[in-house]
Amino acid sequence: MEEHLVMQTEANVRAGMAPEEARRQARLKFGGMEGIRERYHAEESSPFAEGLLRDFRYAFRVLGKSPGFTIAAILILALGIGANLTVFLVLYGVLLKPLPFPHARQLVRLERSYEGMSGSFPAYAGTQALFFRRANRSFQSMAAYDFIPSHANLLQGDNAVPISVLRVTAGFFRTFDLQPAMGRDFTAKDMVPNAAGVIVLSDTLWRRQFNADPNILGRGITVGNRSYTVIGVANRGFVLDVKSDAWTPLPIVESPKDNVNFYNLVGRMKAGVTEDAATADLKRVMLEIKNTYPDLWNQREGTRVLDLRDSFTGNLRPALRLLMGAVGLILIIVAANILGLLLTRAVARRHELGVRVALGASGWRMLRQLLAENTLICFAGGGAGIIVARIAAPLLMHFSPIELPQFASLRIGGAEVALAGGLTLACTILFSAVPALEMRPSRLGGSVQLNSTRIVQGRNMAQKILVVSEVAISLVLLVVAILLLTTFWKLVHTPRGFGTRNVLTFKTSFTDQQAATSAVLGQRLNVLKSRIEAVPGVESAAAAISLPTQLTLDNPFVIVGRAANRGDADGNGEYISTTSGLFKTLDIPVMEGRAFSDSDTHASAPVLIVNQEFTRMFFPHQNPIGRQVLIGTLLGPGFKDQIREIVGVVGDVKQDGLDQPAPDILYLPTAQVPDRFTKMDVGSLGESWMVRTRAGQTDVLPSIRKIFMDNSQTPLLSVEPLSEVINASVARQRFSMILLCGFGLISLLLGAAGLYGVMSYNVARQTREIGVRMALGAQRADIARAVLRHAGLLVGIGLAIGIAASLLGAKIVGSLLFGVKPRDPLTLAAASAVLLLTGLFAAWWPARRAARIEPMEALERIAMMRDWEPRRRSSRASLKEAKELV
Repeated sequence: MEEHLVMQTEANVRAGMAPEEARRQARLKFGGMEGIRERYHAEESSPFAEGLLRDFRYAFRVLGKSPGFTIAAILILALGIGANLTVFLVLYGVLLKPLPFPHARQLVRLERSYEGMSGSFPAYAGTQALFFRRANRSFQSMAAYDFIPSHANLLQGDNAVPISVLRVTAGFFRTFDLQPAMGRDFTAKDMVPNAAGVIVLSDTLWRRQFNADPNILGRGITVGNRSYTVIGVANRGFVLDVKSDAWTPLPIVESPKDNVNFYNLVGRMKAGVTEDAATADLKRVMLEIKNTYPDLWNQREGTRVLDLRDSFTGNLRPALRLLMGAVGLILIIVAANILGLLLTRAVARRHELGVRVALGASGWRMLRQLLAENTLICFAGGGAGIIVARIAAPLLMHFSPIELPQFASLRIGGAEVALAGGLTLACTILFSAVPALEMRPSRLGGSVQLNSTRIVQGRNMAQKILVVSEVAISLVLLVVAILLLTTFWKLVHTPRGFGTRNVLTFKTSFTDQQAATSAVLGQRLNVLKSRIEAVPGVESAAAAISLPTQLTLDNPFVIVGRAANRGDADGNGEYISTTSGLFKTLDIPVMEGRAFSDSDTHASAPVLIVNQEFTRMFFPHQNPIGRQVLIGTLLGPGFKDQIREIVGVVGDVKQDGLDQPAPDILYLPTAQVPDRFTKMDVGSLGESWMVRTRAGQTDVLPSIRKIFMDNSQTPLLSVEPLSEVINASVARQRFSMILLCGFGLISLLLGAAGLYGVMSYNVARQTREIGVRMALGAQRADIARAVLRHAGLLVGIGLAIGIAASLLGAKIVGSLLFGVKPRDPLTLAAASAVLLLTGLFAAWWPARRAARIEPMEALERIAMMRDWEPRRRSSRASLKEAKELV
């Protein structure tokens, strides 16, 4: 050793070192225990940055020696962070990201509320909208627009391009403080009835159909059967909750009988005005409406001011929050698994770290080294998670039935990166702190003379707690998954009231001229229907304002001859205008009376067909055939209908969705509907067609397309089988079910892996103890049962906690369920049984391995350990000496 010290000192002097420094460096390299001590103290006293760099270099080497552990930890962490970031992208883009308008917090939507009724109704009558705009004191500006965009055809030569058009009042773009990029906003002159037609194009339509023509302003275009002059192109960032390709004037004339709530009302509050103050101001305006238009006053009606974003996204919040909670639980399970890996790995490193403690390493020094290693793992996992989210978020929304608002964005920005960074930092601290507590110097002091399999009982308590947590979380996710699976199964098997086999559907839109009156539209629909039924392979056809499970409008009515004070004298039922053949095409049974026929025209006696639910509500234990109903009495001029006679009763149809009870429905012949209804319905909803074909006939569509182009120059929209329409109505439930089932399966597998790791570790730790017990007469079956009993105890505790959590959180998923209770005992039992069996299966292999331990092999290990005892004592003395020197 001395020779090496001399040679190294001479080499250091030749390299230019001073003699004292040369000797010190030589001792650091070849100085035995003294050299080790000096080297360690030199490292400890080095600058922080230099020490940190050395920690990361050492971390790279340590992780490089365990590539299996490193890759597994990074991939598992990427899964957890990526899943959370993916759902957060959707959540932030929809619920949290500011709307693309200046001072968006000032934008609100006015909604109607009624005493004794939950929720609100985001639509107002035109007269109320104009009165609010004129009489309020809290808003800079207000604008009304159609509740639903209209379907229309943009005519370009011989081509008809379907577009969506939104009618708006003056100052619409000014209210959003986002003026058109080219041209101007609408003014009061544009709102005068019969004024020249003007239109503002969306940026997308301008670029797609007009090739971004910079000279578009002043150009004449034809939409439907009307000519418009382009006065503007909207800002590219102008997007609302629904897609609009163009905007046209909405001429509203105040009327004391205007009770038709068909318009959204949005306002921009003045600076400093709160939503509560604006609501109080509108209450005052409601009293003025009472004095000016007493027929529009409803003493139970109130007005509330709702943040514009909240009004856009209210129905999406429960599903998105449930998904965010689910992926959050997945991240907890991921963290628990990685912690289990780290704690197991820490056992193997106790000897190495014990030596460092014996040389004087402090607790902070040990924690710093763990932080360096886990920083590399977590930041690699976080970076991989961002990549996963960038790929997964668009895919998720591509396959998702959740229709995001137009303003939503799935781009990764500062908020998303901050979330990934926060999760990464939290995991780094967690993954370092827990093992650091397990390997603190007070526990590592004697580790250099202990074999890793002789850790005292209780040191793996952290791993047990992690396994119990994983089981509890897995049970919660499994319960939710099973509840949604049961909901979906019951939805698709619930009686619908109509048939879908061999039924093709599509939508069409007609111009104002083609639907000028109900008589004109009814005649056109009958001609088209007859031509469709003449196509080879077609059995029957019908047109209606809406398809089953899709949006319908309701209408107030009164039962003729009943006293006004009776509870069943009037109602507000859904109405569907239709041609003949609807009930035959959809296999809806006619229970009493007759179905519509081609003879039910505008010139014939007004008739009506109702469903069984209507009969149960208004004619219980009575025959409704021949009774009379008056529709639209409260909707103002143009909506009042003639007295109609009920001529038939048909079976109930799940019109509002498979998860909703069948509503009371009034069916009217299209040709007999009041003209105002026809213009409103066809403009907003279009016309839906149902064509029943003979089995195996799939080539009728080209012929049908030709019929519509030849007769009405109308393209077919949304062509799909009726079965797909019904599937789309439950797509959100199916999507939530698939995601939650996937999360439940992932949590189940991760929980099983965590339990397997703990039981394997316990078996390895207790090898010699098991050998001694078997040498003393224990049977292999006893050993296996003991291991399985230990696993069953951990699983049982986790199940108990999970059941309690499931019962407490049942209300969260209650709104998403159908036909099953959130606290369903059968679901809890099934999920618990699955987890118990999975846990015991995960513990079976370690139990089998424990039962196969040979007693003699374990006793030989004990003898070998006794032979090593003098060596241990010598090692203990050396370390004691080293520690004293340090």
